Amino acid sequence: MARLAGKQILLVVGQRNYNNQEFDYLNDFFAREGAVVSVASPKPEKAVGRLEGYVIPHLTIAEANAADYDAIVLIGGYGAYTYLWDDPDVHQLLQKANSLHKIVVGASVAAVALANAGILAGKKATVYPDYNGAVILGEKGANHVYENVVVDDNIITSNHPKKVEELGEVITEKLIG
Repeated sequence: MARLAGKQILLVVGQRNYNNQEFDYLNDFFAREGAVVSVASPKPEKAVGRLEGYVIPHLTIAEANAADYDAIVLIGGYGAYTYLWDDPDVHQLLQKANSLHKIVVGASVAAVALANAGILAGKKATVYPDYNGAVILGEKGANHVYENVVVDDNIITSNHPKKVEELGEVITEKLIG
């Protein structure tokens, strides 16, 4: 039986250099589990991964409505630095999703976008072991911990693409309650 039947999940990627390992695994995993997966990026054109591959987004981040999804998952990689960390549309989407108590996820370096959106203040969170990411989490009031996957209420963060399978399971468990 599909554990996520009826669930709507939005994967958010940077326009270039998103982490293929995180995206490919989570996209396939959630679809196999029965979720309807949509992809958003800054522009409505092909988003290209850091290594090989690409995805054609279903919509732009600005078009995404947090109320339409059970979970919003930001994919890490170099593209997260450039396209997600400081994007006002990303911040607005995350703030709205958080206010609706939707599940909000920052994979590896994408956790910084959650911090910059102001939703990690007072929350326990992790991030890819990158000096800048850790500093920003601290500056934005997050309780930065060195764990693989961290859950604090409706917010989930992970610290490395190698932990993407664990991240997928934690998101699934949170979605099914």
